[in-house]
Amino acid sequence: MPRYCAVKACRNRGRTAFKKANKRISFYPFPLHDEPRLQKWMGNIKQGEWTPSRHQYVCSEHFTEDCFDIRWGIRYLKNTAIPTLFLSTEHVVVLQHKL
Repeated sequence: MPRYCAVKACRNRGRTAFKKANKRISFYPFPLHDEPRLQKWMGNIKQGEWTPSRHQYVCSEHFTEDCFDIRWGIRYLKNTAIPTLFLSTEHVVVLQHKL
């Protein structure tokens, strides 16, 4: 089943990972079993009254580079990662949150 990014206006779709303009795009599931972290994700994504399922994802373009660990050539999302990069029509919006 193809994956797609659940962030509004993001059109990234694909399988587990794909390349876009020589940049690898990965998809990460919502932290459904970590309620405080899930609330931070939902607050940043701003989808309104919506609850993600285990089949919905956020793509790697919404995380800063320090949200990832690289091990054995594979990019893993850190357990503390919160999506903070969101495209607007004119520029990239970066949200700042204290952890």
